[in-house]
Amino acid sequence: MITIGQLARYAGVSIETIRVYHDKGLLPEPDRDASGYRRYGAKDAIELIKIRTLAAPVSRWPVSGI
Repeated sequence: MITIGQLARYAGVSIETIRVYHDKGLLPEPDRDASGYRRYGAKDAIELIKIRTLAAPVSRWPVSGI
């Protein structure tokens, strides 16, 4: 299991981008450890890379109606 920072570096995105993906429902919330930190596995990394590869940049998403 890896942290959000490690996942961000691995996938080439920012931590904030991962949080936006959670907020938008694109990436499910991961399990948390005893301290409350998010912990990600290989499945999460694969999903994040899919989203990053297939999606338009967040800055280009329409915000009206969301």
